[in-house]
Amino acid sequence: KWKDGKTFECNAPAEGEEAKPKFFGNFPYPYMNGLLHLGHAFSLSKLEFAAAYHRLKGENVLFPQGFHCTGMPIKACADKLKREISLYGCPPVYPEEEEKK
Repeated sequence: KWKDGKTFECNAPAEGEEAKPKFFGNFPYPYMNGLLHLGHAFSLSKLEFAAAYHRLKGENVLFPQGFHCTGMPIKACADKLKREISLYGCPPVYPEEEEKK
């Protein structure tokens, strides 16, 4: 039904046609290596409802989807793994003293 009605498609107005109002929604996306939690769903659902409301009003809605990936948290995680591999080996062999503690 949505596909046939092109509900989620936005086109530029044809010549002579009046431009529709615009709505742009943005969401602070989670990091790629982070864990998703209920706060993400709560924040995202508010924006989804707002975008759907404006779309139903006939406005052109831009709601981009993606993930925030600057690379720094991923690099920090990779550096930590590199340190652990150089310290304990691959597969890891832990010192016996630490196991007794």
